[in-house]
Amino acid sequence: MLTILIGRAKTGKSDQVLRRMAELGEHSRQILLVPEHASHQAEVDVCRACGDTASRHAEVLSFRRLSERVLSITGGIADVTLDNGGKLLTLQRALLETAPQLTVYRKPSQKVGFLEQMLSLFDELRCYEVTPEVLYQQAQDIGGATHDKLTDLSLLYAAYEARLCRPGLDARDRMTKLCDHLEESGYVRDKDLFIDGFTYFNAQERRALAVFLRQARSVTVTLLGEVNSREEIFAPTLKTMEMLERLAKQENCPVMVEDLTNTDTSALGHLEQHFFGENLPYEGSSVSVRLREASAVYSEVEQTAADIRRLLAAGKCRCRDITVAARNMGDYMGTIETVFERYGIPAYLSRRSDILEKPVLSLLTGVLASISNGYEYEDMFRWLKTGLAGLTPEECDLLENYVLKWEIHGQMWLRDVDWTENPDGYGAPWNELRQNRLDQVNELRRRVRGPLSRLAEGLKAGTTARTYVEALYGFMEELHLEAALTERMHRQADAGRMQEAEETAQLWEILCGVLDQFVEILGEEHLTGDEFERLFRLVLTQYSVGTIPVSLDQVSVSEITRNDRHTTKYLFLLGANDHVLPDPGQSGGLLNEDDRQELALRGIELAPSGMERMGVELQNLYAALAQPTEGLTVSYPVTDVSGSELRPAFVVERLRKLFPDLQMERESSGKEYRLTALGPALETAGQRRNSTLWQYFRQDPDTARRLDAMEYAAAARRGSLSPAAVRAVYGQRISMTASRLERIRSCHFAYFMEYGLRAKPREPAAFDAPQIGTFLHYLLENVTRDVLAQGGFAAVDNDRLHGLVRQYIDQYAAQELHNFQNRNARFQYLFRRLRNTAYAVIDQVAEELRHSDFIPMAFELSFGGKDGTLPAVTISQPDGELRVGGKVDRVDGWIRDDKLFLRVVDYKSGKKKFDLANVRMGLDIQMLLYLFALQKEGKRYFGREIEPAGVLYLPARDEILSMERNVPPEALEKEREKTLKRSGLLLGEPQVLQAMEHEALTEPHYLPLRVNRSGDLSGSIASAAQLGRLGNYVDRLLRQISAELHSGNIDADPCCHSEEDSQCRFCDWASACHFRDGQDRDHLRYILPVKPEEFWQELEEGGGEPWQN
Repeated sequence: MLTILIGRAKTGKSDQVLRRMAELGEHSRQILLVPEHASHQAEVDVCRACGDTASRHAEVLSFRRLSERVLSITGGIADVTLDNGGKLLTLQRALLETAPQLTVYRKPSQKVGFLEQMLSLFDELRCYEVTPEVLYQQAQDIGGATHDKLTDLSLLYAAYEARLCRPGLDARDRMTKLCDHLEESGYVRDKDLFIDGFTYFNAQERRALAVFLRQARSVTVTLLGEVNSREEIFAPTLKTMEMLERLAKQENCPVMVEDLTNTDTSALGHLEQHFFGENLPYEGSSVSVRLREASAVYSEVEQTAADIRRLLAAGKCRCRDITVAARNMGDYMGTIETVFERYGIPAYLSRRSDILEKPVLSLLTGVLASISNGYEYEDMFRWLKTGLAGLTPEECDLLENYVLKWEIHGQMWLRDVDWTENPDGYGAPWNELRQNRLDQVNELRRRVRGPLSRLAEGLKAGTTARTYVEALYGFMEELHLEAALTERMHRQADAGRMQEAEETAQLWEILCGVLDQFVEILGEEHLTGDEFERLFRLVLTQYSVGTIPVSLDQVSVSEITRNDRHTTKYLFLLGANDHVLPDPGQSGGLLNEDDRQELALRGIELAPSGMERMGVELQNLYAALAQPTEGLTVSYPVTDVSGSELRPAFVVERLRKLFPDLQMERESSGKEYRLTALGPALETAGQRRNSTLWQYFRQDPDTARRLDAMEYAAAARRGSLSPAAVRAVYGQRISMTASRLERIRSCHFAYFMEYGLRAKPREPAAFDAPQIGTFLHYLLENVTRDVLAQGGFAAVDNDRLHGLVRQYIDQYAAQELHNFQNRNARFQYLFRRLRNTAYAVIDQVAEELRHSDFIPMAFELSFGGKDGTLPAVTISQPDGELRVGGKVDRVDGWIRDDKLFLRVVDYKSGKKKFDLANVRMGLDIQMLLYLFALQKEGKRYFGREIEPAGVLYLPARDEILSMERNVPPEALEKEREKTLKRSGLLLGEPQVLQAMEHEALTEPHYLPLRVNRSGDLSGSIASAAQLGRLGNYVDRLLRQISAELHSGNIDADPCCHSEEDSQCRFCDWASACHFRDGQDRDHLRYILPVKPEEFWQELEEGGGEPWQN
């Protein structure tokens, strides 16, 4: 007998079913058949209704689970049954086979979206029992473009079905097999069958229903609707009821229709009766219905969370009595997770996670991409960083730093020779620590190389899907992937992340299922490695992982289309916006509305579409609105994430007509709803110091501590390390090299990052300015020393000079550039160019010293440190000590009247110029510091009284001149001389200048001097008195720098000439700094131009105090 229980929402249809099952008890066997997504809640309901005996006489099934029961009896449960991934793979191969015979789809897209649409259509055709032959026959009766499309689809459908069911393989879906084997299994014979929660049944489900009617003792079906109703929302229900009655008549089965009714005079009852009915305003109290307008999605969810907190605090319900629903739940999921966690609301989010986001899939897709793309950095570390590749995070960082430094890629990963480069790049001296680090990197590379090379060899040798799968499975076993996933699952469970643990538990089974289906479907078919990788990724797009609730007392969060239609005390319907509720839906897929209409006219029934689909959509909305028994809140945001305006859905206006007294709730400026949870309330109090709320929280020691922490964090500014932090980072005695002085003066925060925290940017090793400078320093020091030993530059001709240059170039390459011969062509070319530069630079220096009485007296002269030739410059102050050391590239000297005049020479491979404006800011004082330190301490080393003669930057580069063609040699030489001019500051005594360069007073070539026609001398020169005042100024700058360091100053205060040349644009620490000029203590310090006479006047009038910007 067929019993149809039909009734509107809240008429007790599901309760009636549960009551009848409980009454039957152990006198019969019962099956409750529900949609897949509702099975968990149905099991809970059956257990509550039937008590302890439920498992002995009742079971809850979906059509999928019923097919598993049936096939376990008839055989075939162990057969391969393709899931979406297997179907997609089968379809892709069928498409390639059939493409030459097709018209519309001769060059089909290989994109996932297109294949999914086609797969969806074929599943729909099968569900409605439309065979390829039927589709082909109908296509012949239709003309135009529809004929070509349907013909192509019928051929494709036939090829797809043939692949699913071929000799030795029956990979059809479970529903098809259920229809074929249900009757012979006798599984439902003499059982009482209850079917709840369906709106309509497709053709395959109808075949199963026919068997139920023939074999079951009784069949009871619940339908949401009303007999003889004219309401549009119940049209799909009445159509389904007519179908059930016809089916029962065909099976000679009596039918009884029970029309369930319910009288509910409350506001929610009025809403259920009249929302889609007549426009009858409600005259009673409508406090159980609320409307809310929110400024944005985040605010909407926050206010919902606050309402839930109030309900729970008032004891009106438990979490499980509350449902949060939306039609576009995908747009809300992330926000709900974040907000509900902040408000302390346990929630079960009914969703499925994309499997491609999971680490194990990143591992496999990453390693396959690495092999096919030539082992590039991004692909390699995508799988190495998953935590499943056998490397700890620390080991992965160590390996990654080396790979980035030396730009490791391609076969460099697989070669059977160790990497040999310095882990810290060019110029870093080899020591035991760096060698140990290199050994560690090589050990890690070998661990990676073993499984990777074996997988690469297996894929290279493979020609079929089976061999590729075997190679990949071997890689998985070598990494002990199953054990690693199990261990990760246990860690997640131990940490209380039960939902994550449950998702992880599903991954290995899904992965093995994918590989099994590859073998079953493609087996011995020939594929290239690239095809296998593409298909593997394509198939994985079809999988997701889902979970059941991990706690019974949680707020239920779901899409209204996945709602199980059980009543709930309180419902919050979010996102009630136009074009969202109801969802207008997509077009009919590959078959548009016209195509479907053509087929319908020929008796081919397919899934609901067009107005019929909209009827189902409205019924889902009706079911959601009718769910709550105590309270309904409908809300919508007025703007989206981009700030665009959103309009309310028709639901809002309809509710206002049904309930004239209904007031629209809008967010107040005070955001009082945040007071419902401790965290948000404390944040609000922290923003309103001394308010009533702030004072309230101050009374409790625990919340007072949290307020103090918030206030401390809010008041903290970047530029203030505590004295203890200063000592921890720098030590009580701060030691630094003179080169770092410019760094701290250019930006305190950058100095803190680089030398306080010792952070290092990840940069590839490059033979660029610093390394070129180191190379040229090496040559200049060694060649000049040898030349002086042979009598000076005047005594050494160019051939001997170039011989020395070659000797030291080869020596440098052997010592510092390991594996030089095997470096790439680009490096070899750049180094050849650098050799030419080296010859040119040495020739310049030789030519200059041949015209000078100053001779090099010291190279790499060191201040401070364990091996310092001269003591460090020490600044002692009450709060600590600063010691500045360093190395002078070259010190030149000339003796007059038993006094040694010294000049400090610094080699610069860049284009840096000496600038008094920089000196004034403390940015260019390194060489001056050396010069004045030599004046004070040099006598013990050189044995004579020292007089400062100046400082010079020597250009250690060979400029490529940009000139027009046919330039005379004289003009070319004059232009070259300009590039060779030194930059610096010199003692302005004529005798000293002439000793530096013999032609200094008439026609200087090298020194930064100018001689006018009258013979007057100008340029970068200073008197002895001015140099003395400058020495005092440098000393004051050092004291200021010491004070700034010891005070904990880490302000972001970069120096610049203008905003356009600010160092922030190229700073390595920009991502940690977030500089905002004018906010907190962030500010730009401008380097203002200054004329020499103004500079010296400032020094004289300012008494040597450091200049303030």
